[in-house]
Amino acid sequence: FSKVAREQYGKLVIMHSNMETLYQNVLEYFAIDPKKTSVEELFTDLSNFRSMFTQALKENLRRKESEEKQRRARAAKEKAEREKQERQQKKRRLLEVNAENDETGVMDSLLEALQSGAAFRDRRKRMPRPRDNQQQMISPSSFRQVLRPVNHG
Repeated sequence: FSKVAREQYGKLVIMHSNMETLYQNVLEYFAIDPKKTSVEELFTDLSNFRSMFTQALKENLRRKESEEKQRRARAAKEKAEREKQERQQKKRRLLEVNAENDETGVMDSLLEALQSGAAFRDRRKRMPRPRDNQQQMISPSSFRQVLRPVNHG
C-alpha cells in the first residue's frame, strides 16, 4: 500500500507544481497582482468574460443575419419596382401612337403586346353585379330557350 501511495503522492506533487507554474504565468499574462486577487476571483472573472464574449458573438451573428435579410428584402423590393416601371414603360410605348401617323413598327409592337399579354391586361376594377338581380334574371326557362336541339342529319 505505501509503495502505491508514495507513487501517487509523487505524481500529485509534480501536478501541483505544474499548476502553480501555469497559475503564475496566467497572473503575469493578465498583469494581475496575486496579493490582491484570489484564485476564486480570477476564475470567476474569466468565466464571466467567457460567457459575455459568447453572448456577444451570438448577438453579432443575429444582427448580421437580420441586416442580410433586410438587404435582401430591399433588393427584392427594388427589383420588383424596376420591373414594374419597365412594364409600365413598355405598355406606354406599345399604346402610344406617334402624332405624325408614323406607323413603322406598329405591327411588331402589337405582336409583342399580344405575345407578352400586355394587350390583355386591364388594371381597372370591374364592378361586381348584384347577385339578387342575377338570380332573378337566370331561370330554367331562359336556359331552354338558348339550348335547342340541333338536327345534324
